[in-house]
Amino acid sequence: MALFSRSELQTLTNQQTQSPGVSIYLPTHEAGAEVQQDPIRLKNQLSEAEKQLSKQGMGAKEIQTLLKPAADLISQQFFWQQQQQGLALFLAPNYFQYYDMPVEAETFVSVGQRFYTKPLLPLLTSDELFYVLAASQNQVTLYQATRSQVQPVDLGDTPRSLEIALRYDDPSESLQGHGTGKGGSQRIFHGQGGGKDSENSDILRFFHLVSNGVEKVLGGQTAPLVFVGLGFLFPIYQQANKYPYLMENAVDFQPDQLSEKEVRDRALEIVTPHFNADRKQANEQYGNLLNQDKATSDLAQILHAAYNGQIDTLFVDKSAQVWGQFDKDNRRAKYHDKRTATSDELLTLAISKALASDAKVYILEADELPAKGHAVATLRYPIMMEAQTAAVA
Repeated sequence: MALFSRSELQTLTNQQTQSPGVSIYLPTHEAGAEVQQDPIRLKNQLSEAEKQLSKQGMGAKEIQTLLKPAADLISQQFFWQQQQQGLALFLAPNYFQYYDMPVEAETFVSVGQRFYTKPLLPLLTSDELFYVLAASQNQVTLYQATRSQVQPVDLGDTPRSLEIALRYDDPSESLQGHGTGKGGSQRIFHGQGGGKDSENSDILRFFHLVSNGVEKVLGGQTAPLVFVGLGFLFPIYQQANKYPYLMENAVDFQPDQLSEKEVRDRALEIVTPHFNADRKQANEQYGNLLNQDKATSDLAQILHAAYNGQIDTLFVDKSAQVWGQFDKDNRRAKYHDKRTATSDELLTLAISKALASDAKVYILEADELPAKGHAVATLRYPIMMEAQTAAVA
């Protein structure tokens, strides 16, 4: 399973299908009797997708071929035991991808020329998703977290302890260890010669390997990363760190003593002020920038600016949908009274293009936007030519 990132979003956004692409969302469960209902939900969603594809003129054999990769998951019991709160699946000719969602998903099927990605977008926006690196010399774990969920992220072949790292880094090195803490349960490993400088050097080597693994997994992400570990370890990890969004403050605590939820809650204390301050500042800037022609609530202008890489911050109503088409060559928007086979969800398109140029994006309740409208944006520079709009004929 791929970890959803901005690069994954661009792959989905740019995926060109010779026939309609299918997007399926459904709620899933981590435990309990509801887990047994999740494959039934997928089966029902595939039936709905089949109906929509048939209405668009696709033959039964083609439909079966297109939907088969998702249908094959229905009988895979182990797959359903590994789920979180939601599942997103995307199918097109010769293409299949799915993502576990750490946020709740509503049942939804979309068949169209583009994949429908809006339910996934809160994972990439500026006040929802964050990562936690819980690090001790005995164990390192990377977590993906939201305000309500937390899950471990696979670090591949990255060494998970100092002992393993040093053997991996230099198999001939002679390692010694001494116990610390009650009963000597926590062990510190160092090479021949020992001493504090030697131990710190060993930890730095270990953290370089950890940082390489983190960067490999999180490359392309912009979500903050919180370090959880004993205070003396954080400056050493900062030296090794390559991920540009590591928070300046850390949680000073031994993570081996914490549950996953406790790790998340302690890290949330670090990221919440960061999230709140960023959103407040962006909201306050809107009024000032509006007087400088560097802010707008006109969706056509927002799309125009998004394709120019011009958006600094984008606020979007989480419950709104705007169907239509945007002519990227002529920067012309056309709105549809209702969804058609050729409709794009224009708010999703605006978000995707804004994220591609490293804009900040907030998906909020309507009354939390700094101005009325389905979307509001502040811009890096004024729009040089007015975006055109056209009503549906």
